[in-house]
Amino acid sequence: MARTKSNATSAKRSRKGSAPARTKSTAKTNADAGRNGSMLEAFFMDALKDIYWAEKALTRALPRMTKAATSQELKKAFEQHLEVTKKQIDRLEKIFQQLGRKAQGKKCEAMHGLIEESESIISETKDDTFTRDAALIISAQKVEHYEIAAYGGLAQLAKTLNKKGIAGTLGTTLNEEKKTDELLTRIAEKNINVQASQEEEEEKPSLKESFMTIFS
Repeated sequence: MARTKSNATSAKRSRKGSAPARTKSTAKTNADAGRNGSMLEAFFMDALKDIYWAEKALTRALPRMTKAATSQELKKAFEQHLEVTKKQIDRLEKIFQQLGRKAQGKKCEAMHGLIEESESIISETKDDTFTRDAALIISAQKVEHYEIAAYGGLAQLAKTLNKKGIAGTLGTTLNEEKKTDELLTRIAEKNINVQASQEEEEEKPSLKESFMTIFS
């Protein structure tokens, strides 16, 4: 009997000792989950600021790309996307408003680099050539692919954070970016790439020829 009582007492003490450990572990897990949710929310806001800056920067770049393009069809596509981009900015501002935040941007290094690339293309290609158009289309599609990735990721984060209305709004913009990318592909395949392939590179004059031209 003594052994039975001792075993029962030992088991009781063991149960008492293990209970606090489980409670402490559960509390830690809950606390970690709360911190993770807060960090994700902060990242989501940061990503919204990033794409907001990117879209605003794009509204300044698109007119330059339109002016530089040769094909009227490509010019029209850039002009149309400028108007679409303005609407996308309006949507982002409404999202900020829904979240009770002021709409503000954070410099998007990715978009900054892509815009710089488009400006380099304009400066390094000859005016009124389809080669420039082909290069501009590739540059524009790089922008579209970045935006597709950004809006796709943001829409999924919004769903995770239980912001279904915002996720739907971001999804609308995502579909627009996909359509623009498809349009640029059609324009390139329809005519521009073939025309560009037939343009011959101009030979640069030799030093002697340049000298003769200056002093002739």
